[in-house]
Amino acid sequence: MLIQILLGAVGVTILVFVLLDFLYTAIGAAPVAPLSQTVARGIWRVFVRFMPDSRAKHRLAGPVVMTGIAFTWIGLVSLGWTLVFQMADKAVIISESEAPAGFARDFAFVGHLLSTLGGGPLETESPFWLILSVLAGVNGMVILTLSVSFVLSTTTTVSQGRGLLTKAPMFDADSDEMNNVMLPALADLVANLNAMQFALYYSAEDPSRRLPAGLVELARWVAPYPEKIRRLRIALAPLPGFKAPEGRTLDQLSDQEFIARLDAWAQRYTV
Repeated sequence: MLIQILLGAVGVTILVFVLLDFLYTAIGAAPVAPLSQTVARGIWRVFVRFMPDSRAKHRLAGPVVMTGIAFTWIGLVSLGWTLVFQMADKAVIISESEAPAGFARDFAFVGHLLSTLGGGPLETESPFWLILSVLAGVNGMVILTLSVSFVLSTTTTVSQGRGLLTKAPMFDADSDEMNNVMLPALADLVANLNAMQFALYYSAEDPSRRLPAGLVELARWVAPYPEKIRRLRIALAPLPGFKAPEGRTLDQLSDQEFIARLDAWAQRYTV
């Protein structure tokens, strides 16, 4: 009995941790939570190291990271609910025989609930577990709905960044359009990247449409013009994970030091 209670406690802990991470990342409009960030960086490192250099590598980088994060969320939530249903031998039973379902069938039962397909050939033993099964179903509906919204927002941010990089060469670096159109649009893009950081993992076959590296090139392009580089530095300073060396601030860096630091930041997202 004690072991079952401990398993349930572990399940609840997993659910709370993963759901907070999911909600904070998907709708928090703020830097991603530790779980998502750790998973994204791990998948990225493995992908960049072992995926052969090809056009497909650039096309798949972002989708692979996003898919890995989604599977992590779904897998851990499924495990959490399964452990919760382990708190009683007959929390979930086989409909025909009313025998205990067991761990594997409990996991399948949770999968049916989270996918909003119902319980399949399994059912709960008592009203208490029935209520928990309803909560699991609602949990699955929330994850599915917000995941779609989150992916759409991320890909929209990717498109926004690629559009900005495409428009930049239309204007001279010292033009009023660069000052009044491009740089304010850049500030908007950085704000969106802070809410949808996984957009930075998306690459493109065309080097001119690769966002992190493109921001570095844009900085180098306007560097000879003091007013333009000043505005660009203000726009780029809030980039997620972009920091000055220890003991200094971004404002204390020279323009060349700022660009070098930006380049080092961009390498973290370069395929």
